[in-house]
Amino acid sequence: MEIVSEKRAFASPGDIRRAYGASMRALTSAGGYDEGEGWWVGITGAPDPDYNLALVHDGDVAAHAEHVYEVLTDAGHPSIILLAGHGLGAAQVLADHGWVCAGSLDLTCLDAHDAPVDPRFRTLGGAEMAQARELASGAFGIVPGTAAVAYADAVARTPGAAVVGIVDDGQLQCCTLLLDSGPIRTVWSLGTRAGRQRRGYANSLIRAGAAHTYAQRGPVTMCGLTRPRVTPLYLAAGARVAETWQMWSRPRWLLGS
Repeated sequence: MEIVSEKRAFASPGDIRRAYGASMRALTSAGGYDEGEGWWVGITGAPDPDYNLALVHDGDVAAHAEHVYEVLTDAGHPSIILLAGHGLGAAQVLADHGWVCAGSLDLTCLDAHDAPVDPRFRTLGGAEMAQARELASGAFGIVPGTAAVAYADAVARTPGAAVVGIVDDGQLQCCTLLLDSGPIRTVWSLGTRAGRQRRGYANSLIRAGAAHTYAQRGPVTMCGLTRPRVTPLYLAAGARVAETWQMWSRPRWLLGS
């Protein structure tokens, strides 16, 4: 096995926020991605607000919130604006536009580490993306087109991207998308096959994904955004909550998601 150096520079909160957004570039070919100092916007074009995101976190947060609001409004897709750090001070800007706080997301971080290989762990190729889309559609209650944001055939061939999963009983039981972005690796759309939850598959995939990441990149930080009800799953696998980001959206989009 290749020896991986343990030396690394820890990313600052600002670096992680920027890198998290930049990882969306691989998902936004049908929409667009833009960023500035203290903000970013990633639009996939999916009809689900969870897949069209913006973050305001630093700088002139009121002006940034107004800007990302205009970008998302012009795009016309259901979307969410996230506020973190100094960006929490921009809440009134969004409230003035009729948006509401829809709760929060936890930014969970897990340092990749060496671990024994799970024999059920697989790196999936393009031919297996249909299985991943079918799994994600059932796990998240989304249409196949939305599932294809993370699990399009082309994603498996994208540099810095890896679709990984747990195969058991001859079937893909759990999968996720890993994306390299500067000092971190992000985790997207981790789901377990409907009817097969609570069997430890997601926990196994998080741990195996951390070992896979360590073998490729060393002890980098893996980051994901999780709803509070899901966060304990990541904590049980060794992750920590680095920050909590507020979610803002239009009430009608939330009712339809």
